Amino acid sequence: MVAVPAGACGILRPPGRITAYKARALMPRKPNPPSPHTTDRFALERRKFLQDSALGAGSASLLAAFGVSQYAVAQNAPAPAAGAARPPGFTPPPEPKVSQPAPLTVLKGKTAYITAASDGIGLGIARAAANAGMNVCIGYRNEERLKAALALFQKGQEVFPIKHDVADRDAWTKTLDQIKAKYGKLHLLVNNAGIKTRAKVTDVSPTDWDDAVAVNYTAIHTSVAVCLPHMLEHGEGSHILCTSSMSGLLPGSNLGVYTATKIAAVGLMEALRVELEGTTVGTSAFVPGGVNTDNYFASGEENPYRAAQAAKAAASSSAGSAPPPPRRPSAGMDPLECGERVLNGVVNNDLFIVTHPEYMPGTKERLDAILASEPVEATPPPEARVKASARVLHAGIYPREIVHRQKKRKSFRSVTV
Repeated sequence: MVAVPAGACGILRPPGRITAYKARALMPRKPNPPSPHTTDRFALERRKFLQDSALGAGSASLLAAFGVSQYAVAQNAPAPAAGAARPPGFTPPPEPKVSQPAPLTVLKGKTAYITAASDGIGLGIARAAANAGMNVCIGYRNEERLKAALALFQKGQEVFPIKHDVADRDAWTKTLDQIKAKYGKLHLLVNNAGIKTRAKVTDVSPTDWDDAVAVNYTAIHTSVAVCLPHMLEHGEGSHILCTSSMSGLLPGSNLGVYTATKIAAVGLMEALRVELEGTTVGTSAFVPGGVNTDNYFASGEENPYRAAQAAKAAASSSAGSAPPPPRRPSAGMDPLECGERVLNGVVNNDLFIVTHPEYMPGTKERLDAILASEPVEATPPPEARVKASARVLHAGIYPREIVHRQKKRKSFRSVTV
């Protein structure tokens, strides 16, 4: 069986309200035994996540309940109230000396869910995951797009399509239930769905803004709220990843709404790394550059879905107009190669999965501009103010990630460690 996505990240959409599709449950092929843990308990934890709008204060008790490291629990403990002192004898646990070891190093036989996976980058990731021997669940919205996508999977590969609107909170719960009914556990969650609107911040309509935020940002948090308790419960090693964009690091294009939501998505994954470091769940922000979204180009075959769309466009055009030129591969990266590079980042638990090095000089300029903005003055900041802010003046995930990335890697496309 095989599957594909609609509305995949990387497809340009003109401003306009997106159509919401309600997730449609597929009949499970085999019953899923009830969890040994109380269902109500995890329903309660999911509600906590949604109410807190981040892992935040409620997450410390959740993480402690799963027996994760003292450091991870301490990272999520609420800060004392202004002016309040720590309890007598309080000693914060030491920070880890190395970056979080990759929780998901063996992909074969594990289960992945990729949203918006019937086309584009999402389909490339799904194909790479299937080639690695994973059970692949692909989110989709368009039946014809899905049909074209399924034809690209190899015979015998395990692919399970799920029709899913990522902006629907209830649909996330139903989707996870379907995955558990089919395969028992979910190990890799790839939030790939996205709206690449051309709208600018200066003139975007409230509806277009809400749609972009709902898909590019809020849906990621909803996925965490629903899927993280399950991943922590089974404890086999899992990973949560979001497809952002190089616009999430370098606002180099005049796509203000897209840029703002993609920067937010990167920040969300960084926050999750801080909160989940020391657990059995890894996290990555995937920041691709240009990718050829048609998975058929490398096969030498015509994409039946896109061919049908082109034929419809030609038929509806004015009589006597020239037919549209034949589609040619873009200069972007092949989507399957992109998918392999993503999985390489997963098995190595890379905080940032960068696939296009040509964007790094511009990214460095942005970061250098931030550092150059420091107000260098003769009088240093007051010691009391510095001491009061000590908890937020340093984030250990970054120096540990630098050390982690200094290790030589034979290939950035290998899906094994």
